[in-house]
Formats: sequence, C-alpha cells, structure tokens
Amino acid sequence: MSSFLETVYDVLFKPTVAMQYIAEKKLTGQALAMFGIGMLVPVWAVYAGITVTPGAPALGIMFVLHFFGSLFCWVLSAAVLNFVAELAGGRGTAVGLFAALGFSHLPRVAVTPLWVIAALLPSGLRGIAFGSIGLLVVLWTLMLNVAAIRGAHGLSGTRAVLVLLAPMLAIIGAVVAGVIFVGSSLMHLPLLG
Repeated sequence: MSSFLETVYDVLFKPTVAMQYIAEKKLTGQALAMFGIGMLVPVWAVYAGITVTPGAPALGIMFVLHFFGSLFCWVLSAAVLNFVAELAGGRGTAVGLFAALGFSHLPRVAVTPLWVIAALLPSGLRGIAFGSIGLLVVLWTLMLNVAAIRGAHGLSGTRAVLVLLAPMLAIIGAVVAGVIFVGSSLMHLPLLG
C-alpha cells in the first residue's frame, strides 16, 4: 500500500486493514489528497451543471467556505474521537486517526457519477434514486469512520461504533438537559397579569 491509488483500492476492498495501515504509517499527505479530491469532485460537478446560471461565481466562495469548514470539522472530529477512543481503551495516535478519517471522504468521489446516472432516470424514479444514493453514501461514510477508529486505535467494532456515537449522544444529552432546565425554570416564574 505504498501509492495513493493502492491505498484507495485497499480502502475500497479491505477498509479495516487499510485504515490500520494508514493510521500506523500516518499517511496524512495521502489523506489530504483524498480529502481534496472528495471536496473537489462534487463541487466541480455542481459547478459544471450550473455555469449558465447567474449565481455561478458565488459557487467559488461557497467551495472555499465548504472546504475550510469541512477541514475544520475533520480536524475537530479527529481530536474528539481520538480522546473518546483513548477513554474507551484505544491505543492509537491522533495523527493516525486523522489520516485514517481522511479516507472516509472517499464516498464523496463516488457520489457524482451515481447522481449523473440518477438524473438520467425517469422523473418518477429520480427522487427514490437520489434518496437511496444519499443513504448509501451516509452508511458507507459511517462504515469507513468505524473502520478508521478500529484501525487507528485497535478497538473492537462495537467499541468503535460507541466511540463514533459518543459525541453525538453527549450533545443530545446536553440539549435535553438544557431544555429540561429552561422548562423547569420557566414553570417557577410568577405569572404577570
């Protein structure tokens, strides 16, 4: 797995082994390339499809914002998931997990040709096709995230899923607690009348 294309091939067909290798070798350069391609291909396809519309120049600004926003989320998720994985008994590094998570952007590249095929379908099937493709990409990305956590930290599949879910569950718990707190505070306010 020395070249970028070999790494992509292995992520496609042996994701857990590939993610472990990526994390061990800290292939951040290849991960950045995958991230860049995963960002560029869908945006380029959208841009090519709307170049005749008046808002096309704004797409460049949207791409830059989307690129840097996604990069920030990638770095933040690697840091948070590394922390949670270490709490769960993982024995990897943040840089290794960062590199492995970079390859979870691979489904973004595959979505463009699938969207083109779906756009060619009869109008009654397009919505179903687009929904199915979206679900497929989300599930594939989640599977690659789990493989990245497993490979980078040597965790079981169950623990890797729990590590992936923990930040979301913590946010949901904090929101529920906040709503309960605000609701109970409002119930004790005297009514003005």
